Amino acid sequence: MEPHSRHSISVVNQTGRRIPRRLIERAVDRALGAHRPPAVVSVLVCEESEIRELNRRFRKVDEATDVLTFPAGSFPGAPLGDIAIALPYAERQARARGVSLSQELGFLAIHGALHLVGYDDETESDRATMLAEMNRVAMAAGFAPDLEWSSILHGEAVS
Repeated sequence: MEPHSRHSISVVNQTGRRIPRRLIERAVDRALGAHRPPAVVSVLVCEESEIRELNRRFRKVDEATDVLTFPAGSFPGAPLGDIAIALPYAERQARARGVSLSQELGFLAIHGALHLVGYDDETESDRATMLAEMNRVAMAAGFAPDLEWSSILHGEAVS
């Protein structure tokens, strides 16, 4: 039996398709585990049109992406933030990488959670640090490591 999470993690599925909700919760929980006191995080699993709109509205980038994070306020008792994952994008990325959709969703959830606790991937050094932590967390959550993980479809046309 899995240990009870210290964190409150909710997964909202707007796709109408089955998703591995518990796997996503476990991935986020493990990512937050060593970095945060108990935290509240919401994960939205959505279609590409929704994530594109979020990306356009909040980042001024008019394209779909795999995962977005939205840190919340810093006042006492505030939730840590939100994570949005585009299911179709994750499916294509999993196929391109040759991994299961569950593996890809787990890595995307971990990636988003690590952004919420302060990890960044803007520089090569930051990316290497984040990737090492993603793999440490992935193994703790029961996923196979992926030492080359990245958002490999960025910049490609959506099919």
